[in-house]
Amino acid sequence: MLYYAMTECSKKSNIGETMFASPEKSSDLEISEQVDSISRIDILCELLNAVPDFVMILNLHRQIVFGNKAIADFALSQGCKSLFGLRPGELVSCQHALNAKSGCGTGDACKTCGAVLSIIQGLSGKSAQGECRIIRTTDNGMEPLDMRVWTKPFAWNDQTFCLLILSDISNEKRRQVLERIFFHDVLNTAGNIWSISELLNDDAIKINEVKKDLKYASTQLIDEINCQRQLLAAENNELQVKITKQDSLEFLNSIYRTFRNHEMAADKNIEIDAASEDFEFLSDGTLLFRIIGNILKNSLEASKANQTVTLGCRKNENGYSFWCHNETAMPEEVKLQIFQRSYSTKGKGRGIGTYSIKLLTEKYLKGKVSFVSEPDTGTIFTVNFKK
Repeated sequence: MLYYAMTECSKKSNIGETMFASPEKSSDLEISEQVDSISRIDILCELLNAVPDFVMILNLHRQIVFGNKAIADFALSQGCKSLFGLRPGELVSCQHALNAKSGCGTGDACKTCGAVLSIIQGLSGKSAQGECRIIRTTDNGMEPLDMRVWTKPFAWNDQTFCLLILSDISNEKRRQVLERIFFHDVLNTAGNIWSISELLNDDAIKINEVKKDLKYASTQLIDEINCQRQLLAAENNELQVKITKQDSLEFLNSIYRTFRNHEMAADKNIEIDAASEDFEFLSDGTLLFRIIGNILKNSLEASKANQTVTLGCRKNENGYSFWCHNETAMPEEVKLQIFQRSYSTKGKGRGIGTYSIKLLTEKYLKGKVSFVSEPDTGTIFTVNFKK
């Protein structure tokens, strides 16, 4: 039995705009004929429906002409009347697929998508395997997905198809991040505290010589643990937002005081733009501090010795914004994936900072985070909030 709810397929034009893969799509009639043809392969449909992962068969234009029970159930849970004729990114509501004029695979960010790259290879006659990072657009805001992708060429009735299998590895990626943080970053900080306590215990140093270092290391340890607890609550829709009155310059100065002696700020300068405006605003100060703090840490990490990172704020008739500028431009590949949860230039198990910036800003504080990064001007992150 083939699981589907046959309604009208996509009626987008066969010719469209693209930044990467072909925008062309099959007609409704072609999709219907392909769906009917594959549904006749009873043994194949029965086997694929027994697979718990998402399994799809795509036609030459990367459109779904078969979906197993797992993906059909998912589509129904999302209120999708028909999955046929859609591309995978459109079905799962990938933000890049929804924003691209010609759909999944045609946006600028699709150049780095592991699913699109594997599908193209599968349709060219070669099996492929990769990973795909997706940020879904849902009624509850952004939702991250990390998927492992397998594709295999599939021929039927003299037509070319691609078998696509998607397996959710979000928990695996989340575990890698936590292992990295708690087995490396937190352990290093705890090790610093232990080293100081050992020196004090041996009377090798006096408390006045290290009390500032001890307080800083302890604060850093607690902050890292709280950051992860806060992020987990945010992802589980359990984070409580507490709106209070804030002062813009006082807020920026608190960021400056906190990070001026941070290890990432060594040999670098932090400044508050003299043109920053002083105004009152309403926000959750703890969440906003986490957002701007993560932007600042990201900017410091990207900067070279003796370079300056500048913080600023401004008010306008529609709301207010905070921004952070550093002198280094990001490579194109980084720009295309900067807000993905598991993407990082720093190695396996990293890549949570910029993702948390977008999650906390857009899902919880109802703002908008953006960036511009060019070789001549460096990189500037801006967080905008409406009144």
